[in-house]
Amino acid sequence: MKNFFLSSITFLNIFILFFLCLEIIKIRWQFSQEYENNAYLKVANNKLFEINFNLKTEFYHLSSAAKVERHAKEILNMVEISEVTTINYEE
Repeated sequence: MKNFFLSSITFLNIFILFFLCLEIIKIRWQFSQEYENNAYLKVANNKLFEINFNLKTEFYHLSSAAKVERHAKEILNMVEISEVTTINYEE
């Protein structure tokens, strides 16, 4: 009886140890996957920062006062005011 009890406890310990080893392997694999995912996200984040910088630069260029003035002069044929005239309304 004592021999059967010891063998069953030994078997149970081996069984638990086996599943713990499988869990350790699974967790290490998940860590490696998360590390690769983190590296990919860092690269994607750097690309997005670069695209954001380029878009901000283009926005500031397109909305600059010089660009608007050039567009008004060349495309809309507007002229710059050279002298100020005042108009007096008589009552």
